[in-house]
Amino acid sequence: MAQIEIDVRGRDFELIPFGSGRRGCPGMALALEVVSVAFSHLMHCFNWSLEYKDGIQEELNMSESFGVTMPRRFELFATPALRLSGGI
Repeated sequence: MAQIEIDVRGRDFELIPFGSGRRGCPGMALALEVVSVAFSHLMHCFNWSLEYKDGIQEELNMSESFGVTMPRRFELFATPALRLSGGI
């Protein structure tokens, strides 16, 4: 699968979550750092697995349904299991 390079800082107009130009979000740099630190803590502290239904583990289904934002056809349920003991 080809990887798409999109800049979220407002230079490319495919995705502008923080606005662009003079109307850009002043907290963009902080938000990008906080999201990356929070995500890395979740990946480091937990083992993730797909949710079991009726004792059978579901396969990951990435199909999409029709809509403005292209939502998933089936919801993703991930179950965290604590990997680290003690404080973080």
